Amino acid sequence: MNYEEFYYSIDCKFPYHDESEWKRIVAQSIEIGEDAPFLVLHEICRMPASEKLEHAKHMEMYKYWKDSFSSPVQEIVEPASLSYINKMELSDNEALDIMDKLSEYPESYSALQVVLFSCPDDDEIVDDKYQETIRLWKSGA
Repeated sequence: MNYEEFYYSIDCKFPYHDESEWKRIVAQSIEIGEDAPFLVLHEICRMPASEKLEHAKHMEMYKYWKDSFSSPVQEIVEPASLSYINKMELSDNEALDIMDKLSEYPESYSALQVVLFSCPDDDEIVDDKYQETIRLWKSGA
């Protein structure tokens, strides 16, 4: 399975209540590589309002994901990830700082999205930074 197929297989279909299945998906994302593990992180963090999951189970899922592989991007994006899971927002400035750090890791699109949606961004400065980072990565700069 390639990245695009993987994306469509889990987008809005993540099995939050089937532990063996979400663990399988985490492992599969690591095999696929690229941004796939962070696509899974995005699904873990941005759980739909229609889904209900105990906080402890949500944290267990995140911890399993985090402990399953190692990447410097994990540590960078962690404050944004935890802000979602704990239902708290980062400040726009905190999100901008995280995006600055992530900009050093080209094609970390899903991690960047987790940060984008972790703050209020009332003035759309975080969205501007998101768009700028994507442009930078696509230009190869």
